[in-house]
Amino acid sequence: MKKREEQKTRTNNGITLIALVITIIVLLILAGVTIVTLTGENGILTKTTEAKEKTGEANAEEQVKIAVAGSIGTDGKIDNEELEKNLNQIENISGVPSPITDASYPITVTVDGYQVTINKDGSVTVGDNAGGGDTGETVVDGVKIPEGFYHVEGTTVTGGLVISDEKDDDLSNLKGGNQYVWIPVDGILGEEGKTVQNAVEGEIILGRYVFDSNGDIDTTLTPTTLGGELKTSSTISYNYTESSTGNGNTVAKDIEGFIQSVRQNGGYYIARFEASQNTETNKAESKYDKTVWNSINQPNAAIACQDLYAGVNSDLINSYAWDTAILFIQKYGQSNYSRQDGNSINSSLQNTGKSGDVQLNVYDMAGNCYEWTTETSSRSSYPCVDRGGGYNTSIYYTSYRYGYSTSGSFTNFSFRPLLYL
Repeated sequence: MKKREEQKTRTNNGITLIALVITIIVLLILAGVTIVTLTGENGILTKTTEAKEKTGEANAEEQVKIAVAGSIGTDGKIDNEELEKNLNQIENISGVPSPITDASYPITVTVDGYQVTINKDGSVTVGDNAGGGDTGETVVDGVKIPEGFYHVEGTTVTGGLVISDEKDDDLSNLKGGNQYVWIPVDGILGEEGKTVQNAVEGEIILGRYVFDSNGDIDTTLTPTTLGGELKTSSTISYNYTESSTGNGNTVAKDIEGFIQSVRQNGGYYIARFEASQNTETNKAESKYDKTVWNSINQPNAAIACQDLYAGVNSDLINSYAWDTAILFIQKYGQSNYSRQDGNSINSSLQNTGKSGDVQLNVYDMAGNCYEWTTETSSRSSYPCVDRGGGYNTSIYYTSYRYGYSTSGSFTNFSFRPLLYL
């Protein structure tokens, strides 16, 4: 009898263990199902997070839209001063430019951690569409950074915003990337009421300018609209144009495309340094402490500046870009830079960026080498126009214009590229 009881006990114990194992397995299955239900791709927690994100984005977008709507004047355009005030009334907002100008657009702000972009036409985008969307572009301080380029940390629009084609490059150019500086533009001369007087009063207006001996805009000689002829003196017989084919010199590959880009994007980029030579591609570089690419004529300088990158336009700097860059420097940097004498800065040829002539992160417009442009002189034997000052003469200065032959190539002549979106 005792043996039967022991056997029964062992049998009962066995059944209990099996039941326990089965129970644990069932619980694990239920736990797994519960976890998936909560955290899976279509789980409750995931859907809750997505809903929260969408609600946050929608709230941020709505607040910015209200600020924009309250900033539109009777003319249907955004009042920049009013927009800045309205945006700053939004709680937990950052990234509002000050002051907001036409060159600030598109403006990307952050509200409660969500990026919202305000376009010049008043439209507002949020999330994945903010800051360049699927174009591969990002936006920093209202400036589009082209695909393949990176913002150099610590640089701002009013101090000279720098980009590089090498990630994590810095102002010392330690990564050795090609660097360019953004030139912001407030408007186009002759468009939407923008006049020479606007430029005189401090707005950065895209145009071609003549500067007097004090470094101020000469309103009697400066053209009132884009295009046409420019004379640097009422007594000279020749003139300068930006769209003439001249006599063998190279003109801008697409001057209208450049102007349209500035109109849409509120500015353009110029090389931070005078050109150095990439011996593998025979194209222009913009790098610090390199041998200046001199002894090159204007047509070859233009070739060296074209087709530098895929997805962004490049060309030899034109007269609009040169003169408007002077306005930018004179507004935020040296007030009479148009009359800066390069010879007074340095009396011998230096490597790129080493002459000591620097304004708002732009080097050597006043000195080191004279620089070829796409502008054309009406003097048939001297159609190629150079700009800027040089290290070995006090005759030339930053805004100076002069013409040379298409074969002219001198040790004190160089050039610089520009980029536009």
